[in-house]
Amino acid sequence: MKKKSLMIVAIVLVLSMLLTACGGSKSTNVSTDKLTVATSSDATTLDPAAQNDSFAANIMAQIYDGLVEIDQDGNVHEKLAESYETTDNLTFTFHLKKGVKFHNGEELKASDVKFSFERALASPAVSHIFADIDPNSLETPDDYTFKFTLSQPYAGVISAICHPAAFIVSEKAVKEAGDNYETHPVGTGAFKFVSWKKAYNVVLERFEDYHGTLPEFKNLEFRVIPEGTNRLIELETGGVDIAMDITPNDVKKVEENDKLKLFRTPDFGTLYMGINTQKEQFSDPRVRQAIAHAIDLEAIVEAVWKGVGNAASAPYTSTLKYSIAKDREPTEVDIAKAKQLLADAGYPDGFSCKITTNERQERIDAATIMKEDLKQIGIDVTVEVLEWSAFIEKLEKGETDLFMLAWISDSPDPDMVVFPCFHSSMAGPGGNYPFFKDNITDDLIIEGRRTPDGPEREKIYRDLQERIMEMVPSIFIHNSEIIIGAKNNIENLQLTPFGYHRFYPVTFK
Repeated sequence: MKKKSLMIVAIVLVLSMLLTACGGSKSTNVSTDKLTVATSSDATTLDPAAQNDSFAANIMAQIYDGLVEIDQDGNVHEKLAESYETTDNLTFTFHLKKGVKFHNGEELKASDVKFSFERALASPAVSHIFADIDPNSLETPDDYTFKFTLSQPYAGVISAICHPAAFIVSEKAVKEAGDNYETHPVGTGAFKFVSWKKAYNVVLERFEDYHGTLPEFKNLEFRVIPEGTNRLIELETGGVDIAMDITPNDVKKVEENDKLKLFRTPDFGTLYMGINTQKEQFSDPRVRQAIAHAIDLEAIVEAVWKGVGNAASAPYTSTLKYSIAKDREPTEVDIAKAKQLLADAGYPDGFSCKITTNERQERIDAATIMKEDLKQIGIDVTVEVLEWSAFIEKLEKGETDLFMLAWISDSPDPDMVVFPCFHSSMAGPGGNYPFFKDNITDDLIIEGRRTPDGPEREKIYRDLQERIMEMVPSIFIHNSEIIIGAKNNIENLQLTPFGYHRFYPVTFK
């Protein structure tokens, strides 16, 4: 009996050790059950209609779907729409997939699509994207058909409704949550919302009734880590699986680490220093031109970005249609000319002002170098650094002098840059943070919207870009790249050039 008891104990111990070993093996590879993504800034909202913000879009792209979507190659595909057609490029009809469920269990209906478009069309933050859709034309002939008509031709309308602002929300969920909806999002996407600790993390959970291919992993967490070095440390030590916005200083460290891999691709973005044209000292184009001639863009880009991207020479990058970037050099540095322009504008002794930026280190570094450049022509600059949401609030209210910001187009169509950034109707929350107003620019922007793709449209956009460079509402600094670090077991990470990415196709090797 004693020997038998000892044998049983031994067997139990062995089985316990084996189970512990198996359990331990599983627990050390938590990434197969959870994907953790480090991001440099928090979202401002999780309501698609409330803000045009790439940090929010990165999270919302996992929660919501649109009628259509653009892939990483710039091609449009159906998503919630099974198909769509147009009549004379003015009336568009979308036929919805049947049986698609929202995270609250409700079935997607055409009424939800109509409700979502009504909200977007009424929102000051994103209405410009759909400005040519007649709000009175939204129709739902049946539960699975949605129609709208353009008030005027708009060549980029299908690209526009790929924008996150056109993600479809549950009408029931929005009405139940009321003013709290932005922190209680309900979509049809691969992941459903669990929690949001501001400035710390957003936690999502796989939606088991998702209408597409289910993600391999159950949980998705976005962690806010503003400092680039800390994001890299978290990646190196296994605290996160993916780190976004790898800094130029850290690119080589990722490349040389055999436990990590680097993903990089040109994007649709341009970093610029906006100039608040409504402030008295910046209202004269000659002052803005003087600033442009005082700043050594190529030296700044070389010092700050160290071979990542390139110095900008046009209002938008060469990755977008009809860009003049490849035909121009960055604005020539000419201190004598800059001083003369300032004197001609009535500022022979210069003036004092402030450059405002968010916490991203490259922008702080670039602003600091610009401060020294502008000192040469008598402009005394203070650099102000704000947290992202406070920064955006200040921009929208027109409370900045100069500011550092990137604009990333959500499609290859240039209208997605020039209309929000430079049309006078978009001053403030719409995206025209320099509060720039110029009739010639406005007319060219609208003409470009109305003209079908081809040589005529190309000429309009080339003329428009030259006009913007002449009027200098902004100094265009850097054409960026998307650079993301990941553990080397991460596969199927599909980067897009428009600033937000879908993480649900990720698999683990």
